[in-house]
Amino acid sequence: MNFIPYKLTTLLFLLFTLLSCTPYQKPLTVGAAPWPNFEFAFLADELGFLNEYQYSLLELTSSTSVIQAFQTGKLDLAFLSLDEVLTLVALGIDLKVISVIDRSKGGDALMAKPNIKSLQDLKWHAIGYENKAAGALLLDEVFTLTDLNNQTVQLFEVKQNEVKDAYLHSNIDALMVREPVKQQLISLGAHELINSNQLTLPIINVLVARGDLYQEKELQIAEFVRQFYNAHLFYQKNTEEALTSMSVRLQLYPYILENALANTQFIDAKQALFRLSGSPSNIEIQARKLSEVMIEKRMLGNIQTDFSSLISTRILERAIYE
Repeated sequence: MNFIPYKLTTLLFLLFTLLSCTPYQKPLTVGAAPWPNFEFAFLADELGFLNEYQYSLLELTSSTSVIQAFQTGKLDLAFLSLDEVLTLVALGIDLKVISVIDRSKGGDALMAKPNIKSLQDLKWHAIGYENKAAGALLLDEVFTLTDLNNQTVQLFEVKQNEVKDAYLHSNIDALMVREPVKQQLISLGAHELINSNQLTLPIINVLVARGDLYQEKELQIAEFVRQFYNAHLFYQKNTEEALTSMSVRLQLYPYILENALANTQFIDAKQALFRLSGSPSNIEIQARKLSEVMIEKRMLGNIQTDFSSLISTRILERAIYE
């Protein structure tokens, strides 16, 4: 009797049995709405930096969709603006801010049709915006700079995935938009009336993790963060190739995405760690100031929380130094 094939078959059977007994680990779900610097997560995936069995990336149609998906537990990680984080915290959602992605430097703007020459020309006209703080803060700035108010303009909720259609096929004369939609409206003849550079408080975008998950999956989350920043490094060294890859996925011309990226200030991993560190940290200070404004403007209910408890530096430290 030939024992070698028998032993090999036995070993393979035991190996198969062990593998079949290994519990299935659900991949981390990562969600984002369209925004230039969030795209580096998808670039990391396309470049093969991310293990397809460990991460599932979802591009949702609007910021509202991301908030809802995170709130209902469908997302483990989410790219959000700081005002969106505060909205979730006010709803009692447990989360941790684990990195700071960028700052809007004109990437959020009020875009108007050619017949609207100035902010004052919006009187008795319609404005569309997604009902979130970034748009609301820009709208409040418009009211501050003019004699316009809720009675002298018509307000309609328009999500980011609906903006182009609203511009082309509705009676809405101006729209609060984000990049890269802003560049698309420019190509359709829209012009800018005001942008995020004119706001007193910056619009800051961050990466958050579910509070019940960030310690349990710390290594896995840290690997995602590491590869996100590696994708940005790839972009810096291979800009044309990266722009082409990202533009194909987004169905945009590369120059449109390049212009959109120019209206943001990307924050690298070490700078992000600096902003999350300290007592109080830079992000903690920004969150407190923003919450005060949002509460004053009735965009937010009172938040009963210590802002420092929303921040964790452990994952970013692992991503940088391990």
